[in-house]
Amino acid sequence: MKFPYIIILGLLITGCTKQAHIEFTGTATGIKHGVFIVKTLGDNAIFGENIKDGKFSIAKKILNHPGYYKMNITDADNPDEHNPYEVYLEDGTYAIEAEAGKLYKYPKITSPSKIQEQLSAFYSLADNMSVEAMKQVKQISKELKDKYAGLSPDAYNNLLGKLQQNEAKIRDVDAIAFKQFLKQYPQSEISIHILSKLNYEGDPVNYYIIFKTLPLAAQNSEEGQEIGNKLSRLINLVTGKKAPAIAGNTPDGKPFDAKSINKKLIVIDFWRAGNELSRKNHDQVKSLLAQSEVLKNVAFISVSLDSKADWWTTALKDDQLTWTQVSDLKGDDSPNAANWNITEIPTYYLLDGQWNIVVPNIGIKNIDFEVSEYLKKH
Repeated sequence: MKFPYIIILGLLITGCTKQAHIEFTGTATGIKHGVFIVKTLGDNAIFGENIKDGKFSIAKKILNHPGYYKMNITDADNPDEHNPYEVYLEDGTYAIEAEAGKLYKYPKITSPSKIQEQLSAFYSLADNMSVEAMKQVKQISKELKDKYAGLSPDAYNNLLGKLQQNEAKIRDVDAIAFKQFLKQYPQSEISIHILSKLNYEGDPVNYYIIFKTLPLAAQNSEEGQEIGNKLSRLINLVTGKKAPAIAGNTPDGKPFDAKSINKKLIVIDFWRAGNELSRKNHDQVKSLLAQSEVLKNVAFISVSLDSKADWWTTALKDDQLTWTQVSDLKGDDSPNAANWNITEIPTYYLLDGQWNIVVPNIGIKNIDFEVSEYLKKH
């Protein structure tokens, strides 16, 4: 006899749950033919419409899961390579305003969402401060990609240096913009989310100071604790800091002795036998060691994060790796992984002869440039 009442109660509860709906209106000044699209973070398209003569719209549709999404606007007549925009979608109407030739900038978004309001505030601040650097990064990246094969080593290194300078400017601007954002929204519930999207690993000291100013709720959240712990390790892995010790044995079973390394520079290479990219990159190490100046002044130490001795030693033999090799055969549980904050394979560090960090987490293609610049000065 009670079942009908339970069913009725269930229907009443369901009826009280408001289904989220969303609609879009858009102006894309100067774009005659283009596309407006919204995707999940997993890159699945959920909404989309063609842009015609600068206008587009999507009538009210069900939004199954309010939350963070990727939105993009493309110009068919003037394609570029800007990144999609992060947005927060929830119930309501979203008015989008963008402009041809400036699609690298975050569009103006008007909506009832308070979270989207904060996203727009931060990304607009960052854009306004870094417009010129963003243009330079876009232009230099394209030049490096298109002309890579024909560039001389000096020309390539020159462009790479300019790219790094502009990337550093953007990183610095992001930190300044984030500080300004926090002044405007001191209790922001998405502050830790925004921080997670920034290149805090590139300037951990500055970002750790900023992290400590966030609301305690943000710092103590699951994501906040993860970032806080990571930053607390990274502040000891910056330029000028003493590098952590390396634990393990060489292939002959003897403990690795850092004092046996006597070079002006040291490249630490974290790799794994089962990682194809790290093994492929060893060919670039061989090319570097073929340069007399590098051979004379630079020591390479490859630290394997393998757990199986036969995998490690077989890879050494098959790949003919003749420089210093070390492993404690503890895999991801190795103190080397924790102490050096190794979150991906391969990872490289550049040290001076006294084991002080010169460039942390350096890209394999940047090693030649950084080594050359260091040796010019020392």
